[in-house]
Amino acid sequence: MKNHKAIIIDDEEHCRNALKKQLSWSIPDLEIIGMASNISDGKKLLETHNPDILFLDIEMPGGSGFDLIASMQNISFHVIFTTAYDEYAIDAIKLNAVDYLLKPIDGEELVTAYNKIIAKQKAETGTQLESLINHLRKQNKNINKIALPTQEGLEFICTDSIIRCESEGSYSYIYMKNDKKLFLSKTLKSLESIISDESFIRVHHSHLVNINCIKKYLKGAGGQLVMEDGSIIPVSKSKKNSFLERL
Repeated sequence: MKNHKAIIIDDEEHCRNALKKQLSWSIPDLEIIGMASNISDGKKLLETHNPDILFLDIEMPGGSGFDLIASMQNISFHVIFTTAYDEYAIDAIKLNAVDYLLKPIDGEELVTAYNKIIAKQKAETGTQLESLINHLRKQNKNINKIALPTQEGLEFICTDSIIRCESEGSYSYIYMKNDKKLFLSKTLKSLESIISDESFIRVHHSHLVNINCIKKYLKGAGGQLVMEDGSIIPVSKSKKNSFLERL
């Protein structure tokens, strides 16, 4: 009986078949339960099955492997990126301790990566992928999603869907355009560094807002903001001038 299950996503058929064959020789305990040639089919496979490991190509037509990871609501599997491109993305992967293999894949390196990743806890994978996506987002403004750790796992959301963030001690709430509210065990300062978007500004020690979602500014000592969701957010005196300059 196979001990672990894996899925391979790669746009090149010969790469998929070669990796599958190599895995059957080198790691007979690993069962390949599915293969896909694009992001859309790959995501369906991941949502239908429950793999332990995903072998994921980076460069593919219609979206990169990073796009796939950023689109997943919850990640309960390990990821080993496979790529022929030794570019900036590899540096980001190394920095965030996520596993990868350069093509053509060496058999010994494949076994080493497998043994290392099986020894890890899956919880670590979520944290590492969260860091990776956020790191890449800072380098590539086209990646407008952030990974947020919730009680259920990781949730990937578009920053432009966020109206505002509010702190409550060591925790934070994110209020979104679809009337959804996320609770995070992160401080607002930590959340501010994760979002790292020019559209967001700290207007109060307890409030971070999306300036594109402000409906009205009401004058006062510091003033108040009326947001798209109808909430009224105070602007602190110390942040009033910097806020008005941004507007």
